[in-house]
Amino acid sequence: MELFKQVQKRFLDEIKGKIPNNISFAEVIAEDLNISNDSAYRRIRGDTYLSFEECMVLCKKYNVSLDSFFMNDSNYVMFNHRAIDVETFSFESYFKSILVNLEAVKRFEVKEVIYAAKDMPPYHLLMFESLAAFKLFFWMSNIHHFPQFENKVFDLEIFSKDLLGLSKKVWESYVAIPSTEIWSEETVNATLRQIEFMYDCGRFKSKEDAIHLYEDFREVIKHMHKQAKKGFKYLYGKENASGDEKNFQLYYNEIIIADNTVFFKMGDTRMVMLGHNVINILATTDPVFCQHTENILKNIIRNSTLISVVSEKERNKFFLNLTDKIDAYIDRIKNT
Repeated sequence: MELFKQVQKRFLDEIKGKIPNNISFAEVIAEDLNISNDSAYRRIRGDTYLSFEECMVLCKKYNVSLDSFFMNDSNYVMFNHRAIDVETFSFESYFKSILVNLEAVKRFEVKEVIYAAKDMPPYHLLMFESLAAFKLFFWMSNIHHFPQFENKVFDLEIFSKDLLGLSKKVWESYVAIPSTEIWSEETVNATLRQIEFMYDCGRFKSKEDAIHLYEDFREVIKHMHKQAKKGFKYLYGKENASGDEKNFQLYYNEIIIADNTVFFKMGDTRMVMLGHNVINILATTDPVFCQHTENILKNIIRNSTLISVVSEKERNKFFLNLTDKIDAYIDRIKNT
């Protein structure tokens, strides 16, 4: 029985790490399990064992797996798999789940995101409705083959204003979280090529629609340049915004980033999210895996050049190269 008591303690400690320090853990557990505060305290102390149903309630709400607490092999890692399924998927639920996660991170006093970006972090693209809609259209049409998008041309009206408004809220929430991003000159390539591919396949109503997407993407890059110069993130169009220079750090890495890895720090809790099959997500709070990932990301940072706030020459050169890439794609379409 002592083993179960230890497992329960570690299980509840894991959940406690996901809750801000200024909120009573016992009150949260009492509300989640619909029990009294006294009953919650007994479970936290280990005087009363959690029932199977109570474990399932907590596992589902906090994305925690009991399996990981019974496994002693550090090579065994449990992931939560957020996958897109043609039969059950809805864009609203997808963005709402991301928004809930970001809002939870924001509530922590100590918080940080480290994003190793093989591709453009989608959060930034969500500042423009056109780019948010195009990304959704591309993923659903070419990766997951949703029937309603098969052989359709891109049209902003395909998606509701409510959905695009929700996607913008995701971006606004990300802006408020201190982040460190690691980019290479390859980071923008996927989006550029996706627009080109859809244009070559005749999936735009006109070349002007494709050019408009490239121009909006160029605005995103210009905004990123301004944020890097200031050292903090702010909403597009708010040029007179002020903020903490530690809110945004951008590093340039000359070695191609191998994958999209997102590391979250929330108080004493760590979480890693990995891109899987383009838009699907694997997430884990496994301490060993998260520590290993944090160490690797810090090694990558040590071998990268900080181009936010400092290194003006390198920063200007980096962003000029990115905008030149975009302009080359625009010229190519204009000349077809």
